[in-house]
Amino acid sequence: MSKLNHQPLENTHMPGPFFKTLWVNIKKDILIWWRQRRNILAALVMPLTYVGVAALGAAAVSTSPVALVVEDRGPAARQMAQAIGESDVFRVSTVDAATALRLYDDLDVAAIITLPSGFSQRVQAHGRAAILVRVNNLNADLTDDIRRAVPDAITVYYEQQGPASPIKVSVAQRNLRPADVEIFEFSLVPMISLLVTVSALIASGLSTAREWEERSIKELLLSPASPEAIIIGKVLASFISTFLLGLVLFGLGYSLGWTRPHGLYVLDAVFAIALVSLFAAGLGIAVGMLLQRVQPALALSTTFSVWLFFLSGGLGVLQFEPEWLKRIAAFDPLSYGTHALQMAIFYDSTDLLGRDVAVLIGSALVALGVGALAMRQGIVG
Repeated sequence: MSKLNHQPLENTHMPGPFFKTLWVNIKKDILIWWRQRRNILAALVMPLTYVGVAALGAAAVSTSPVALVVEDRGPAARQMAQAIGESDVFRVSTVDAATALRLYDDLDVAAIITLPSGFSQRVQAHGRAAILVRVNNLNADLTDDIRRAVPDAITVYYEQQGPASPIKVSVAQRNLRPADVEIFEFSLVPMISLLVTVSALIASGLSTAREWEERSIKELLLSPASPEAIIIGKVLASFISTFLLGLVLFGLGYSLGWTRPHGLYVLDAVFAIALVSLFAAGLGIAVGMLLQRVQPALALSTTFSVWLFFLSGGLGVLQFEPEWLKRIAAFDPLSYGTHALQMAIFYDSTDLLGRDVAVLIGSALVALGVGALAMRQGIVG
């Protein structure tokens, strides 16, 4: 009898084949993602719209438009008008009474502030000097801002008088944070988390769902390739594409001066973006594996991302939100990603960074576990 030469079967779970399978899956999914860039851009329209809304909203509420009518030419009236203009609360248009009334009726200004004739004389005589304010209570926020800002402007006026002021005013301000943060800049950080999450969910969710829909993933799962290499490859492909998008958004904000951390805190911000990308990539795999259809995966990915954004306090300061929302946000991984970004970008701080990292990594592992379980169920089915 001839002696048979038996060749050992290749073990696909050895390091060499495992990493080869991993690399092939990463490359394949990134190419698929690149071919679907129109779908991804279309899905990003909604979160990008939120960025535009945040910018317009910040411009609308940052300073209130008012018409200032100065009917007195004395020194006290000039100084009061200057104080109103320097209060950094009003967007002042100094006009005559007729023009002010027209602007008010056309809703071009929220209020008319009038310094009447004889104002300076009454001030010099230490009499009652009235400042007339006609405010449109169309919007409670704007109305309250103006009601509070007029006394503030009067306080600035008396402070500017120094020792000559009949009312001694001294404002001592000590900021809790090292720098002031504009409302749009503060709103931009949750938007970065939202855009990263949407991109990752769509990139990994649609890719996985399409393979289930076309049954091409069955060939992969029934092949000698390691299932672990397949799912890890998908996650890494989604992570790479999403993380790059997050870096582009962060770099754009940095170049415009909106998101500009200092020193090593840049690395903290980049690390936070990477963790949010990893969590969203794992979640996208889970969505694609569970739904196994492109259209449901696309709809759920977009909707779920927006809900994660809202429930994490994306439209305000989470610490000042209602108690019920804060309790829900405690279970939302985006809350921790956004917090880590805010601490690094605005406050040069690592406050609770360990907690944020642990929650995001744990959430990513849970999402990957759900995706792996759904994939194994798909193999059995």
